[in-house]
Amino acid sequence: MSVSRGLLGVLAILSAGLTLSACGEKQDEAAAGERNAVPVLLATARLAPESSDVMAYGQLRSDKEAGLSFKIAGLVKTLKVDTGDRVTKGEILAELDQREINAEAARAAYATEKARRDLARLEPLLAKGFVSQQRVQDAKSALDMAVADRQRVEFDRSLARIVAPADGIVLTRHADINEIVAAGAPVLTVSQGTAGYILKAGVSDRDVAQLAIGDPARVALDAFPDKPVVGTVRRMSAMSDARTGTFEIEIALDGVPAGAESGFMGEARITPRTKPVSAGHFAIPASAILEGHGSTANIYVYDPTHSTVRLARVSVGNISGDEVVVTAGLAADAQVVSAGAPYLRDGAKVKVVTDLAAERPAAGPRT
Repeated sequence: MSVSRGLLGVLAILSAGLTLSACGEKQDEAAAGERNAVPVLLATARLAPESSDVMAYGQLRSDKEAGLSFKIAGLVKTLKVDTGDRVTKGEILAELDQREINAEAARAAYATEKARRDLARLEPLLAKGFVSQQRVQDAKSALDMAVADRQRVEFDRSLARIVAPADGIVLTRHADINEIVAAGAPVLTVSQGTAGYILKAGVSDRDVAQLAIGDPARVALDAFPDKPVVGTVRRMSAMSDARTGTFEIEIALDGVPAGAESGFMGEARITPRTKPVSAGHFAIPASAILEGHGSTANIYVYDPTHSTVRLARVSVGNISGDEVVVTAGLAADAQVVSAGAPYLRDGAKVKVVTDLAAERPAAGPRT
């Protein structure tokens, strides 16, 4: 009996020792797993109602611009302004060499004077019956034609100089002194008055099909990224540009930051009013993208139950700033690895941190 009791005691001691050993091994494994866990930063996928927005990049222009030119061809004699210069209404900006047009004006004046003399000589002869009525009428017609031709030449001569139609700024200078320009060829482009500004941009056929006149837009100029401007689509081209294949749109702006001038570049985010928002579109940090394959990309999605990550392939849409829109392959409120992904593999154990730089030196090498 005593032997049996002794044997039972020994077994109990051995069992307790094995239990403690197993617990110790589990604790060691847990500690080792904790040490080998890769530190990462996480970001929660948010619903992206702006995923239906159309992005456009374009140039700021004055709402009212005028392309100024000469009515006749000729040699540019003077050009008094350059790009960026301010002009006042009535100021002479450019002139042609007028020697040729002056010669035409003189010839027209001589022709008019001769026609007037011819008529004056024939009218008394008509009264005496020496010439016919038709001949006098022909002389009157010749005088009328000469006067009309003289008026035409004088009008052309008056447009052999370019005058500022309003106060404004020279936006572009297209010609130079001693250059021969064709009739109607732009010489200067100037803004007119203190009109507002528009953003001219080119969009693809897919994007222009989603837009309509009156769609709201939010514009950020490159020079003033922290001062967005509200605008509205007011015009859309019905035909694409033959060189770029894009359709030009105009966005009327409610105002621009002080210091903004025509020629500044900016990006517009246009919200189509007629297109429904895609409920399955989510925005995640662009840093979460590992590699892209056309319209798809790889990311790591966090599993909070096991503190691991799985590699997932998702469909991506447009990029806006520091975010990428995911159009398929991601669930609502999913957490993705936004930093630390290059150190991971599918199924890897991770440690969620808030300061990745502080954790990395303490993290042991991954086995």
